[in-house]
Amino acid sequence: MGNLFDAILFTVLVASAGLGIASIIVALLPPVTDSNNEDKLRGRIEAIFFGVAGIVIALVMWLAMIFNA
Repeated sequence: MGNLFDAILFTVLVASAGLGIASIIVALLPPVTDSNNEDKLRGRIEAIFFGVAGIVIALVMWLAMIFNA
């Protein structure tokens, strides 16, 4: 049963790290639509926020895996 819990932690780690890195990459790409500068900046800040949040969740899952062992 312990291995099942580790597998769930690892799944959350991989998913959140992947989404976090993808969100940061999206923030670095130029915007597709021709909207005003405020909307462009808002979208970029949201993408960076979700990217950092995903990486933080991945780090917490990594610590949970270490201390669970």
